[in-house]
Amino acid sequence: MDQLPACAKGLCYEKDGYILSVAMTPNCIEKTKAFKTRPDDVFIVTYPKTGTTWAQLIAYLVNVDGDEKALEGKHIMKEVKFLETPDIESEEDLQLLQNAPTNCEVADAMPHDSVRILKTHVMPVWLPENLRDDPKVKVIYVARNPKDTAVSFYHFCMYIRSLPTYESFGQFMEEFLAGRLPGGDYFDHTLYWTKLRNHPNVLFLTYEDMKQDPRKAVVQIAEFMGKSLPDDVIDKIVKLSSFDAMKKSDSTDVTKAFKEAVDESDNKNFFRKGIVGDWKNIMSDDHSRRVDALFEKKFAGTGLAY
Repeated sequence: MDQLPACAKGLCYEKDGYILSVAMTPNCIEKTKAFKTRPDDVFIVTYPKTGTTWAQLIAYLVNVDGDEKALEGKHIMKEVKFLETPDIESEEDLQLLQNAPTNCEVADAMPHDSVRILKTHVMPVWLPENLRDDPKVKVIYVARNPKDTAVSFYHFCMYIRSLPTYESFGQFMEEFLAGRLPGGDYFDHTLYWTKLRNHPNVLFLTYEDMKQDPRKAVVQIAEFMGKSLPDDVIDKIVKLSSFDAMKKSDSTDVTKAFKEAVDESDNKNFFRKGIVGDWKNIMSDDHSRRVDALFEKKFAGTGLAY
């Protein structure tokens, strides 16, 4: 059954009951599923728009002991390989997607004498074997409350040219609640990792806790990665990974790395607000109630709340 809304035609396709952007080709998905991990890998696993770039940057800076010069002239989104995407430089290459090398192949070629920090949004069904069920490598998972996730994802779709442009936030919310957004179902994705949050190889964080105490989040990530960093280095990483710092940095703003892929009209920006509770400014009471009901149904007994 065709689940694609009209606005997603030509921009998305269906696979295994979920919807994906054409930028995540079937070849990329299959390569991600077959990806071979290494014992010292660190994976940033998230549903889109839940704090991914933030977690990437913290993990990267922890790995280099807070040396900000390590990112000079580089971009975090190119340093941390996004496995299920092709290794292309601009939107002009989209016609070459099907035959483009994948970031899985790029990651495979990375040196064995250094820690790989890798990123994926894929639904559990497409995870590499060593990340599924009983993770054999370190996984940092960031969950965010569904309402703020939905608002952020909606604005992201309005910003990225290769994603659907929805007629209204109301239409977007219907797709969100039905699990028909590009990249998959928020509830399935988050629930899967919620059930693994006590696994010794999983560091389960929430965006809300990270916002409330950013320093604690940096310490947790550092300890999880086996790094013992002095207080001044921890403080430096907290400062470098703050929302304001990331918004100003050429190493984290997606516009600087993939300018042709974004729509900068009407002052659109990759880093929008980064706050907790922004959903109250746009979400209808009806959609809010329906999100609450679905969350309570899906997450009953897990202990996760927002």
